[in-house]
Amino acid sequence: MNSTRIRFLIVSLLSLPLSVLVAGRSTGDLKPGRNDIEFDHQGRTRTAIIMVPKSAAIPPEGWPLVMMLHGAGGSSKNVLESTGWAEQGEKEGIVTVFPNGTPRDESKPESFSRNPQTWNSGAKLSLSSGNSSAIAKNVDDVGFLTQLLERVRRQLKIDPKRIFVAGHSNGAQMAYRFASERSTMVAAVGVMAGHSYAEQKTLGSPVSLIQIVGDHDPFTPMAGGKAGVLGLTMTVPPALDSPRLWAQSLGISDEARITRNDDTLTIRSWGPVTGGAEVRSIVVKGHGHAYLSRQDRFHPALLFGPTVKSINATETMWEFFKAHPKR
Repeated sequence: MNSTRIRFLIVSLLSLPLSVLVAGRSTGDLKPGRNDIEFDHQGRTRTAIIMVPKSAAIPPEGWPLVMMLHGAGGSSKNVLESTGWAEQGEKEGIVTVFPNGTPRDESKPESFSRNPQTWNSGAKLSLSSGNSSAIAKNVDDVGFLTQLLERVRRQLKIDPKRIFVAGHSNGAQMAYRFASERSTMVAAVGVMAGHSYAEQKTLGSPVSLIQIVGDHDPFTPMAGGKAGVLGLTMTVPPALDSPRLWAQSLGISDEARITRNDDTLTIRSWGPVTGGAEVRSIVVKGHGHAYLSRQDRFHPALLFGPTVKSINATETMWEFFKAHPKR
């Protein structure tokens, strides 16, 4: 090979993105590790953090993907740091996606107390943002999240049978809505401390569900009724209504089976139905509203109730997700 040909090859290789040169993967614009992205959706600049595993090769069928949605007042950075999904993704070989909702004042940076971000979950109102919430502004979050996942799938090899959505609080509400309206895209949904306000209907494609909720949660009470703190309240349904109605949307009319009931947990299951779809509810005794992970530091008991770390929500959801791919 002559020197001109060698120089041409060297220049060509050096011009490629680093991610393409990493053995065993081709990630387009998304490199191994952290990727901060933004794009326009319906006149709004929408943002997200995408974590691509650094230590694992792409599985033959493609990466599994988990999209984690923050609660009201949260952010992509907050849930990346507090839920353990990024660490779980690196350990298990999962692409993890952390989108941002919409701030109350879109001209200013988000802030938990001064400028909280919310999702248009289908609820009637937002305790944190009122008339300036994503709900009140009717932000197209289903469209944004769909576009986000489609962008990731264009740039990475994603297994279409293993796309999962998780969420906490207002993010749990949004996870319910997204999985309901994009059931052909989602294999399973995992929610912590949030109700479903999705339209009750038969799902176009079966989607499994795991719910985790504390029986001392001031925002997701077992009996329903008034929920909230510091004088800010709204009326909500009983905590177990959401998984029961989700089971009905899968065509499961049977009553839940209680598979565990002790001083720590009560676990109920509906199904599985033909094709393997299943609904599971885990009630954590003595726990409030905080996301259950080793990393969480953002939910003081004064506002969110006590924390009882008898399970790890991220690890529990992932074990459920692994067992419930799209059939």
